[in-house]
Amino acid sequence: MAGAVVVVATFLPWLRSGATSRSSYELLGLLDRLDIAPDGPISTLVRWWPFVPLLVTVAVVLAWWRRWVASLVAAVIAVIYAGGVGAALALGARDTPITLGPGPAVCAVASLAFLFTAAWMVFTHASGRAVPAPLAGPPADPS
Repeated sequence: MAGAVVVVATFLPWLRSGATSRSSYELLGLLDRLDIAPDGPISTLVRWWPFVPLLVTVAVVLAWWRRWVASLVAAVIAVIYAGGVGAALALGARDTPITLGPGPAVCAVASLAFLFTAAWMVFTHASGRAVPAPLAGPPADPS
């Protein structure tokens, strides 16, 4: 559930300018088009932002396949990326005239919940401490 909220948060309004609200994709695309993001790691992060939903999906699918450690690695990458960008924007715009939408804060909080959930899955399931599902018994004799 937390992973779904992270993905949905990337589509929420992140920036308001006048009567227009922009999602994270529109905002980061605008940064790229206006050449505000310098070459180097920032520019790379801006260009690769559309991969956030893919990272979250990979983490969830790996957990479904019981690849606990690989799932945690994918979740950590998604959380550092999405949660880091959301938190940096939410904190960086506090004392500025920029009007933010709910997107950055929701993305940051949901990312923390996603990380907690992924870590819990690894430490309970991968260690064998999870309660195993009961095996079905033999069918009852109808006679």
